[in-house]
Amino acid sequence: MKNIFKSLIICTVLALLTVGSSNVWAGNRDRSGQSGASHLLIDPWARSNGMANAGIAEIRGLESMYSNVAGLTYVKKTEFSFNRTQYLVGSQAGININSIGFAQHLGRKGKDFGVLGVSFFSMGFGNVDITTVAQPEGGLGTFSPNLMYIGVHYAKSFNNFIKGGISLKIINESIADLHATGFALDAGVQYIAGKFENFKIGVALKNIGLPMSYKGDGITYTGVINGTSVEQTLAVRSAEYEMPALLSIGVSYDFLFFGGEYASMSKEDLEAEGLTRDDAKHRITLAGSFIANSYSRDIFALGLEYGFMNYFMVRAGYALENVTKKTESVYDENGVETQQLSAMLFNSDSFFAGPSLGATCVIPLKKGNTGSRIYIDYAYRFTKQWKGNHYIGLKFTL
Repeated sequence: MKNIFKSLIICTVLALLTVGSSNVWAGNRDRSGQSGASHLLIDPWARSNGMANAGIAEIRGLESMYSNVAGLTYVKKTEFSFNRTQYLVGSQAGININSIGFAQHLGRKGKDFGVLGVSFFSMGFGNVDITTVAQPEGGLGTFSPNLMYIGVHYAKSFNNFIKGGISLKIINESIADLHATGFALDAGVQYIAGKFENFKIGVALKNIGLPMSYKGDGITYTGVINGTSVEQTLAVRSAEYEMPALLSIGVSYDFLFFGGEYASMSKEDLEAEGLTRDDAKHRITLAGSFIANSYSRDIFALGLEYGFMNYFMVRAGYALENVTKKTESVYDENGVETQQLSAMLFNSDSFFAGPSLGATCVIPLKKGNTGSRIYIDYAYRFTKQWKGNHYIGLKFTL
């Protein structure tokens, strides 16, 4: 197991260095803006947003349906969650996102058949004025765009160290007279190591699917055939657009501090007890992830979370979307000019400013770590325009 652990670390480091040496921050600018279904890139869950989506490796429970579906294996019995997002607060559109998730552990007579989950995502933009070339000021009524998808998720533990999962998402984008429907697949893996299972590596491949295109009366035209009085309705073919595929890689490490009955025990005795993060009195988790987007800038995220006895957690994160290399001219003794790196400028091409904050309060309904609980989650992500994003979540575990 030690050899496997070392091999995974070496492979991960080499992969990150290889990507980093080939302009890791560039993304694919030539393809920017060419994908559709961009709402698939929006994380609706409050807990993962508090760490700026840095928890690809450590995410667990129902919230992992977005970040890395392999984390769904941590559902012990039943989990249900509802999250509400106020997106870009202060913007005229008044964008709101509602997400619902349900997960059920499948087991019978001591056998583990994995975890099955279902999620629903809906993004509404309120009422938008109908405008035309003839009436650009509106006055023709309103319409309500809607973006949504339904996900079916399955995850299973192959052993105590490797967990994997897969998701199928049915996507729909629509207005009154136009719609598009498509399908996308996600897959994720988490590897756990360490004497207290406190080191994790996660990899997730998301939004792999066939191109989508629009259909409906909104792209039809009624006209008269030349030389006749016959009217016909002609349908204009919509251009196809690709899914916003991405690959994410993450690592995390838990710094565990055991108290109570374990306070006087030696490290060897603690290891013999088989303790994990669920048994720690204080926990500090450091996480990082790299997200390689096919149609937009790549993202590197860092996150930090503190947990107290599984009753209270606070977290913070920072996402870097672009790094610009600033150079300056340097002349040698022969007067030959060369360019030398002078600074690295961190900035964002999107409306996100980078920082995020979050917290979770846990209300136990029964004693012990296995009892029913209510989780109240909140997160805030800073934006360069408007007043940021607010995420509020409520989860029940049975």
